Amino acid sequence: KILSTPVFRAHHRGAAVCEHLSSHEYSMGRSNKATFRDGNYYRHVKMGKRTVKEGECAAVWTPNGKRQVIEGPRLIRLWWSHVRFLNRSVANQDEYLVIKFRNGDCEHRRGPCAIFLDPCVHESIECLKAYKLGANEALVVYRENSSDYLEKTAGSITKADASATADATTAAPITSTATGLTQESPPSCRRTSVGRRIVNGPAVYVPRHDEWVHSFSWHGTPSAGKPGKGSKTGQPDDNKVPHATNFQILRQMPDQMYCTVRDVRTKDDAQIAVHLMMFYELTDIELMLDSTNDPIGDFINAASADVMTFGASNTYESLLERTEQLSELASFPTTVARMASVGYKLVNVAYRGYSTSAKLQEMHDEAIAQRTKLRLQSATARVEQAEQSMLLKAKEERAEGERALETAAAQHKLTVDAAEMEQRRKQADADHAQRLRHEKEVAEAELLITKERNDEEIRRATSLAQLGVDLTKLLCVTADRQPNQHVRIDSATPTNVHLEVAK
Repeated sequence: KILSTPVFRAHHRGAAVCEHLSSHEYSMGRSNKATFRDGNYYRHVKMGKRTVKEGECAAVWTPNGKRQVIEGPRLIRLWWSHVRFLNRSVANQDEYLVIKFRNGDCEHRRGPCAIFLDPCVHESIECLKAYKLGANEALVVYRENSSDYLEKTAGSITKADASATADATTAAPITSTATGLTQESPPSCRRTSVGRRIVNGPAVYVPRHDEWVHSFSWHGTPSAGKPGKGSKTGQPDDNKVPHATNFQILRQMPDQMYCTVRDVRTKDDAQIAVHLMMFYELTDIELMLDSTNDPIGDFINAASADVMTFGASNTYESLLERTEQLSELASFPTTVARMASVGYKLVNVAYRGYSTSAKLQEMHDEAIAQRTKLRLQSATARVEQAEQSMLLKAKEERAEGERALETAAAQHKLTVDAAEMEQRRKQADADHAQRLRHEKEVAEAELLITKERNDEEIRRATSLAQLGVDLTKLLCVTADRQPNQHVRIDSATPTNVHLEVAK
């Protein structure tokens, strides 16, 4: 079924249709029926038809050379015509289309949008990413403002209506015949001025057709910022080369970079390389744009001048002893002044060390080793002497402490003995006073009892006297000696009794 000769087909009108199809074209046409056709599809049709599907667009040139744009869905009849399907360009919300017309005009159309590339009107259509700016980022944009004065003549240029984008882009001028060819205004009738402005983030920016973004090309480390190649600040001990850093978005946040100043000559003609890290911040973009085109190169040159001056005023040994001054801003007056003049501020400088030739470094290492050895020996001797002095002092302090302890112990013993004697005296006095008090209390109690007994005897005698008892006889009987025992013997018969009195 692959045909290389003219094929005659009958359509619904009964007419014959002649098409020259190659085997390749026929097979490709059969296999791509389900796909959308683009600008690669171009055919010369003597007689036939084409179906422009929905989502496709085709340009058809008639035998007299006129162009007709057909947008699907539509079925068209062709007679000795040229048909070409158009490419479709699409931009999402983060992109924009750069539409270049054949008359030289240009239009930027922000997405989301879609347009077909008409070869009679458009030179090219390119989809570009919009500029996404962070909170501390900025974009330098230039804009051309022009005024055209055209003479009104027959067949003058007319402007075609076009939809405005989010950035108020202008439409492209086309002719009344829609061929995209226009008449250019004379140079004497065009007046142009260029303005500059700063776009600060956060924002998503799409430039106008008459705007362009400033591109910066500064000193930097080759391949810095690429995946696996380190950060944009560079690498330690790297070489900064011109035009190594190319970008369009400025960072306004504090930044830093590695800086190595090589071939620093000291007062004694030693050659070293000083490694620094510089911390800086962009404060005035307008001043930077007006004052320099490569601030990083200016910073490196200014820092090199300051370090060269510092090295020339010191010998190799004194420079190593005063390296802490390389971390002070006072040691970089040229750098501070240059940064201030181009809109930057030097925040801090960190000294990261130095490097020199292998021979000088070896000599320096040997000198350091010798000095270190001597210092260690001296330190060892001082430690030994200090240890001996410490031992003697410790012995003396120990003897003094022992004497003090013995004296304190003796003094404590005397104090304890005196306290014990005093306590014994106090206890004896207390016991004697208590004994006297007890004896006095006993005597007073006995005296009181005797008094009460006597009072009772007087009361009894008084009572007996009142009863008529002879008190004299009673007292005499009472005063006689009383027997110790009374023995009573009761017996009905006479009994012989023998009593033995105990002695």
